Amino acid sequence: MENKTGKYFKYAIGEILLVVIGILIALQINNWNNNRIAKKQLKEIYKQIQTDLKVDTTNIAQIVKLYDEKDKRIQNIIDRKIKSSFYDTLNSINYKDCKICISESTNYNGFNPTTKGYDLLKKTIVVRGISSDSLPDKIESFYTNGVPRLETNLLNIKNITSENIKTNEQYSWFVDWVEKKYNKDFLTYIFESQSYRNQLARYRIYYKGNYIRNLKYYRELSIEILELLEMELNKK
Repeated sequence: MENKTGKYFKYAIGEILLVVIGILIALQINNWNNNRIAKKQLKEIYKQIQTDLKVDTTNIAQIVKLYDEKDKRIQNIIDRKIKSSFYDTLNSINYKDCKICISESTNYNGFNPTTKGYDLLKKTIVVRGISSDSLPDKIESFYTNGVPRLETNLLNIKNITSENIKTNEQYSWFVDWVEKKYNKDFLTYIFESQSYRNQLARYRIYYKGNYIRNLKYYRELSIEILELLEMELNKK
């Protein structure tokens, strides 16, 4: 009887061990499968971030180029290099062809970062557990620090642009300027007046000292992240 009982307990323990081992194996397979799916999802997110940053770096390069051209025009006005002999030849017919007959301080080129991939990354909680490197942290730091700074810079540009438009309302040429019609007084103002030169100098502080400088820095960091993404996506 005792032998039978002993055999029964050994058999029961063996069965329990088999069940436990089966459960552990099933959990391991499930975890492996979940990790495989999560890694595949993370790779797709990386690809989206890569696409976003490629678009952003291209857009920033174009904006910087536009502001470099703008800065040269502004410098010419500040240095009083535009002579009256130039705009004396203008009239209501050829005025539309004048590329520099604009108010440089009342317009801007805005940049809005593409964050589709980063938004997906923020929603993927399992990223920290499946990533063996610090790339997700670097991406998060890049966006959380860079985007708000650019938004603040752009807001400042928008505000000063609005202020300059409001300042222009006091002049008799304002309506013609808004409707892009020839007005000699407007040309005299933008090419000769000291008040406009002061306005340009103030405007320049905001776009050159802050906005463009931070845009260039954002682009540099974007390129660094792109290089890291390229390395990660090329891993097998």
